[in-house]
Amino acid sequence: MSQQYPQQPYYQQGYQTAGYQPAQQVDSADSVGNWVLTIFLMGIPLVGLIYMIVLAAGDGRSLAKRNFAGAYLIWIGIGIALAIVLGIIAAVTGGLFFTAVFSELNNSSSYSSHSY
Repeated sequence: MSQQYPQQPYYQQGYQTAGYQPAQQVDSADSVGNWVLTIFLMGIPLVGLIYMIVLAAGDGRSLAKRNFAGAYLIWIGIGIALAIVLGIIAAVTGGLFFTAVFSELNNSSSYSSHSY
């Protein structure tokens, strides 16, 4: 005895699984004015950083802004790390340069002492 199951149309076969819930659509109110305000707030030094942290960590209505804020914070982190590395390199090379210049000045001044 074989049991007959209703056959799905060809275009639906393999797409339905038990317990599958489609992702809920996030209601987005991303107007041009809303993005203009976001970019304006990003330009204010400390306020922009705090605003981006709030957007990235919050569960606001806009998935696009949350992803944008996360990417922005990643780039800020990369910029800070790069600035620290380049600052260390500049400090070391500057220190070596001035050490060489001052030692050369000390060596040349000891040879040029004249007694009149």
